[in-house]
Amino acid sequence: MADETTHEVRVRLTRERPPIRKAVLEMTGDEVVFGTPGWQGEHYGFDPSTLPEHPGTLDYLVASVAGCLIGTFGGALKARGIDSAGDRLTAEATGEVVVDPDGVLRLRSILVRYTLRAPEGMRAAAERANEHHAAHCPNARSVAAAIAITTELDFVAERETAGAGA
Repeated sequence: MADETTHEVRVRLTRERPPIRKAVLEMTGDEVVFGTPGWQGEHYGFDPSTLPEHPGTLDYLVASVAGCLIGTFGGALKARGIDSAGDRLTAEATGEVVVDPDGVLRLRSILVRYTLRAPEGMRAAAERANEHHAAHCPNARSVAAAIAITTELDFVAERETAGAGA
């Protein structure tokens, strides 16, 4: 078996003041601030009215997986000659969080609902791409053993026009 290629992703983290945490992405220097919004803060004993509002780590986890999935799906559509640029392909993602018996919040599932506007003749190819793309998404593949990942496609047929392409 050939050696696998490995790479690193580096992030510097600071626990500012509970529950506020800051991450700096080494590659770009971009800063991400994590909090415990709303019910998450209440679960961990923080009064949400006393905290600045920042998305929680679970919010970012859902966004990260869904963001990777829509990119992977867009690439699969492009390979099939389907234009998914701009607002032709959009998505909404929902993460289902449960409280485990030991009190830890756990992201149980992520549902990504795509809306694709494309010519009717592309429907079957788009549906096939939806069936297979998640297996090729790095983020979905990384967490799929612990989080159920589901995608749904709402195909909105539009009139085919001459010269339309990817």
